Amino acid sequence: MSALVVGAARSGVALALHLTAQGEKVRVVDRKPAAELQSTLEQMPPSVDLRLGGYDASALEGVDVVYASPGVPWDSELLNEARAKGIRVSSEIDLFLKTCKGTVVGITGTNGKTTTTALTGVVLSAGDRPVIVGGNIGDTVLDRVDEITPGHWVVLELSSFQLESVERPKLHVGVILNITPDHLDRHKTIQRYIDLKARAIEDADYALLNGRDQVVRELAKRASGEVVWFDEHQPLPPMPLPGRHNMENALAAAAVGRIAGLSDDAIRGALVQRLQGDQSRRGPRGAERVPWRAGDPDRRRIRRRFRAARMGRGRAREHRGRDSHRGLR
Repeated sequence: MSALVVGAARSGVALALHLTAQGEKVRVVDRKPAAELQSTLEQMPPSVDLRLGGYDASALEGVDVVYASPGVPWDSELLNEARAKGIRVSSEIDLFLKTCKGTVVGITGTNGKTTTTALTGVVLSAGDRPVIVGGNIGDTVLDRVDEITPGHWVVLELSSFQLESVERPKLHVGVILNITPDHLDRHKTIQRYIDLKARAIEDADYALLNGRDQVVRELAKRASGEVVWFDEHQPLPPMPLPGRHNMENALAAAAVGRIAGLSDDAIRGALVQRLQGDQSRRGPRGAERVPWRAGDPDRRRIRRRFRAARMGRGRAREHRGRDSHRGLR
């Protein structure tokens, strides 16, 4: 088997390491020159065929499968050429979900994914099963797939770019926090963006949704599993930070804990310990600089952005901040 990896950043390194360990021949291409990729190239297996500084369709010669990094547009010329040749196109997260033996919780939304993913990992760690947290947050998870057993919880932050590369992700719990127009330069329409987010729940055993978000509420009919409205979760979890969006993040994490069979005391204890530690690092006021989120009080701003997106006026603003290690939403 011969594989082409498009993109030589962290996702590409994880793919190259995993595939070569499986005995596959691996070619890695990237438009950036080697000088701009030194930190990741040092981690590449020595057997990899590197083609840097640009590529064309000749990169597909002798290739059986193509793996695209999240930053590579899913409709890029090279990927479309591969499809036209009958070559399967996949991704790091797609390969991980196909090979992962653990119980997977996938968390998506326009804002709050990183915070909620981290809090969910903390909550599940209060139980007696090992927990691995990854995806769009922190390190890649493919390089840890061999250590994951059926006894593991795996909590993944999933961006729209990642969900685009997994047509039917099978998750135990799919969480959608909120949806506002984003990345329309890549996804073109707000409906396409919504459809990609919906993939997190369409085949999930549990669809954990925010009933306060009208767009998310409308997605409930697309869930194949049990729908749980995390905004209705009781008792309210501890949340020292102001803002409804912060409470919604904690509610989602607590609701996952409930699905996992944890007691309310265990959930509360885990969140208290984590949030008190976070608050002490922020200072006495607990202030944290975060991007504007859908849970903020100014709902009129959301409505204006949706009207503009649905009517095709302007481009939605892209948020940059804590919710990405690759700038993905």
